[in-house]
Amino acid sequence: MKKKLRLKNWYCFLLILFFYGTNYPLIYSEILKNNEDKIDNLSIDYLNRLPENDYILGPGDELKVIVSRDYEELVSIAKIDGEGTIYLPKLKRIYVNELSLNELNLLLNKAYKKFVKYPEVEVEIITYRPLRVFVEGEVQNPGLITLAGSLVLRQNDPIDFNSQIKNNQKAAFNFLSNTSNDSNKSNYFPTVFDAIRQSGGVTKYSDLAEIQIIRKANLSNGSGRIAATLNLENVLITGDNTQNIRIYDSDVIKVKKSNNPNNNLFYKGVLSNLNPKFLNVFVFGRVNNPGNIKVSRLGALSDAIEIAGGARVVRGPLTFLRFNNDGTIDKRKFRYTKNAKRGSFKNPYLEEADLIVVGNSALSSANEIVTEITSPFVGIFSTYGLIKAIND
Repeated sequence: MKKKLRLKNWYCFLLILFFYGTNYPLIYSEILKNNEDKIDNLSIDYLNRLPENDYILGPGDELKVIVSRDYEELVSIAKIDGEGTIYLPKLKRIYVNELSLNELNLLLNKAYKKFVKYPEVEVEIITYRPLRVFVEGEVQNPGLITLAGSLVLRQNDPIDFNSQIKNNQKAAFNFLSNTSNDSNKSNYFPTVFDAIRQSGGVTKYSDLAEIQIIRKANLSNGSGRIAATLNLENVLITGDNTQNIRIYDSDVIKVKKSNNPNNNLFYKGVLSNLNPKFLNVFVFGRVNNPGNIKVSRLGALSDAIEIAGGARVVRGPLTFLRFNNDGTIDKRKFRYTKNAKRGSFKNPYLEEADLIVVGNSALSSANEIVTEITSPFVGIFSTYGLIKAIND
């Protein structure tokens, strides 16, 4: 019986293969025809869809300026200095800060008419300045972050905008260069996703369906600020990057807080590398291996105690301490139960820099704790305040 089923399945496979093999030219021809119809529906006006709020120039950007392809002597490389100026042939020193590329092209065309009969100015950014972006709201570490303005990667290089800022830029990555023609390189620009990741990622209460981004408008649009609302949930759920837009220098990104935790989306954030896969917490007191403990981003208090070698048999109440982003303190004191429900009051899911003191030895181990913990508590919360918070 099994032999007959195998023969029947093999026969069906050959029949399907024969059908698609003989009809492949017809199917392929139909696909081409459909694509041609779609292309015919496109208007040439599509080519004129330039961004209304183009990249705004600033100190640190390096430009290649072509006045006219007929005058090679007027091609120059210029870096915008700290005062927002560059030096160009004939025009000498000019102010270009806060102009978009389109605006600069327009103004240079007008300026060069004094020297060139038919100027056709082309300005290209060959090195982008670092971006300073403010991320606030429901992220792990809100505040001002710095990312590389762009980077060029060759095959198999990792994408890490933060490393390009911290490390030697030329050694770690290959910046945009007007002399490079390597066909294996690709250009990348940081996005909202990268900014949130650099801020430590989201929390369980982050509302990714309503992220506000505020940025400078260019001079043609009255300067000032413009705002938009983005939905990044689909980036994690379906991989749709439509809303994951490129960020510019001085952008402000606001992540709203949801009333209810979204554990599923938080889990997807960890898997997608939006959140680090591990975090650091501090475990002291009646455990076998006290100190700084690295646990899974999805870990609970019981996991940290187990990684610290487990709680000793003789112990007192457990003190749990967390400093929230809004300045409040989450302090809990209870009898430790190894099998407490994960995510419950006595076994909370952990966040970066949570402090756990097992037993009644909080006061006696205060010096040990302060010595070990240099960040983030000491400096934002004083040594005295930290000891008082543990022992009260």
